[in-house]
Amino acid sequence: MNLQLVNQELFNGITCDVWRNDNHEIFMTTEQLAQCIGYQTRYGITKLVQKNKYLKNREFSVSAKLAHGDGKQYDTRVFTFEGIKEILFLAPKSETARKFREWTRSVLNAYFKGELVKAKEMAKATITRRDLSTAIKESPHFEPNYHVIFANMLTALVTNGKYKSVQGMRKALGRPNAKLKQMLDSPEELQLLQTYESSITNLLDLGFDRHQIKEFLTTKKAHADSLATDA
Repeated sequence: MNLQLVNQELFNGITCDVWRNDNHEIFMTTEQLAQCIGYQTRYGITKLVQKNKYLKNREFSVSAKLAHGDGKQYDTRVFTFEGIKEILFLAPKSETARKFREWTRSVLNAYFKGELVKAKEMAKATITRRDLSTAIKESPHFEPNYHVIFANMLTALVTNGKYKSVQGMRKALGRPNAKLKQMLDSPEELQLLQTYESSITNLLDLGFDRHQIKEFLTTKKAHADSLATDA
């Protein structure tokens, strides 16, 4: 399983890494979870898992390769949002654990809900992408590299010019096989992607070629940005 570090949050002086997979699930490592609950070492969590074998089920935890201090990657057990809640239920009660439960309800729950929203937007973007793919193939101006051209156009539009191509974005983020929608960090960006894909689909159906579409969308975006600045 490939995990991406999406953010770091502070709890009780501990920097907590928030990890995410391509399906937008969030995870925490055994070691950091142990620290947050108040265990001296990660073995407190390890013992809980040994006593409660079901915690190894996919619903609660998985094994993933993560980089450690020596720069090498090792198999590391990480806990899902449901797994974190289950560990808190099983762990000895303490003031530290109580505070971490509060932190989980506020901070991690916000991430969890946000990722659910993002997953829904990704599903919408996938449907729109099928329509765009068909429109590209049926365009009277179709060229063999049309899909790449429009993917790069979308990348530049959605990231506001930060990345000029899908390949460039993959390289910058260290995600060589990721699709554009998987590299976007917010539901708003995914909604924007869907909007631009719908616009390109409509313009292709109207007979526009790639040059006309780029000019139209770039001009439209510049006008919208200008209005936003004036406001």
